[in-house]
Amino acid sequence: MPVSRGLKLGHKVLRRVAGENTKLERALKRSYMKRARGRVASESGPGWTQRAGNGFVVIGEEDSFAEPRRGVALRGGCDLPSVFTAAPLIRRGIEGSLAISRERTGGTGAHATSQVVQTLNGIPPEATAELRSRLNLTNDQFEPTFFGTSLQYPLVERFGEFPRNVVVMSAATDVVRTLYRNRKHGYVVDPGGWWLNQDLGEVLGDLSNVEWFRGEFEKVGRIAIDDFMKNVETIVTELRNRANAELVMYSALVVDPEDPTHNYQLVRQASVTRRREFHIALMELSKKLNFHVVDVDRILKREGVEEQVDFAHFTAEGMKPIGAEFYRILKELEVV
Repeated sequence: MPVSRGLKLGHKVLRRVAGENTKLERALKRSYMKRARGRVASESGPGWTQRAGNGFVVIGEEDSFAEPRRGVALRGGCDLPSVFTAAPLIRRGIEGSLAISRERTGGTGAHATSQVVQTLNGIPPEATAELRSRLNLTNDQFEPTFFGTSLQYPLVERFGEFPRNVVVMSAATDVVRTLYRNRKHGYVVDPGGWWLNQDLGEVLGDLSNVEWFRGEFEKVGRIAIDDFMKNVETIVTELRNRANAELVMYSALVVDPEDPTHNYQLVRQASVTRRREFHIALMELSKKLNFHVVDVDRILKREGVEEQVDFAHFTAEGMKPIGAEFYRILKELEVV
C-alpha cells in the first residue's frame, strides 16, 4: 500500500522535533504502531458481517457473532497471512461465526517444531529468566500455548471466546531457521526474532547481550528431517488430545525465484534440495497421520511465480489461490 503524503509529512515533522533515530523517535514510533495495530475495520453484506484488524478477521451472520463459533490460529511463518484471503469465500453463506488470528505468542522466531514440542515437557521460568530479560522475550514462548483450547489473541478476544478448531503452521520455519541450545538447561531458542523485533542500532549499541548469548548457548543448527517428522507427529497427536483441534501445515515452495546460483560445485546442500526433502516428508506424514497439507509448491507453480521475491513471501495474486485451497480444506474438515 502506498504511503500517504500526510504520513510522509508527519514523519518529517517527527524527525525535526524528536531527532533522527533517537530514543524519543523510537518511542513515538512504537506508540503510533501500537495504536495502528488496535484499529478495526468493519464490513458487511447480505447475510454476513466482518471485523478485521492487524493479524485477525472475525466473520459472522450478525454483529453478535453468534454460535456456532469456530476458530483458526496461525502460528508463525511469513507465508501464513495468505489464509486471510479465504475470508471472502468463508463469509458467503456463513452460519454462526468464525475467527482467524495470527497469534503473536512468542513473537518472531518462536514457532519451530522443536520449540513447540519442548513446551510439553515444561520449562521452569527461572531457567529462562535471564534470556527473557536480555532478549526481551515473553514467557509464553516457553509454555504450551500452542495446545490451548481457545484463540489467544487479545484483538480477537474483544469479540468473545472462540474455540481452537484448526492450528496452521508452516514447514518453512523448520526448513530455514537455526536453533541454539542452552548449555545448562537443554531447551532450544531461536535468537533471530530478537534481531528482527528491534532497531539494529539498539542491538549493535549493546553487544554485551550477544556475548552473553554465545557463552550460554551452543548452536545446534537446522533440524534434521527425521526429527522434524517426529515433532510433527507429536504435535498432531497432542493437538488432537489436548484441544480436539486439527493441524494444517503449509509446505514450502521448492524453487526460489531470485536464487542466482548456476554452479552447485561448492554448495554443500542446495536450499531447493532441503525444501524438496521436507515436502516429501510432509506428504508421507499426511498419509500416515491423516492431517491436511496446503501444497504451496503445487499451487504456486500452477499459478506462476515470476513476480515473487523468495519462496516464503507471496505476491497478492499468489495468495488468493492458496487461500482458496485453505477454504477447501476448512470445508472438508466441516469447520465452514
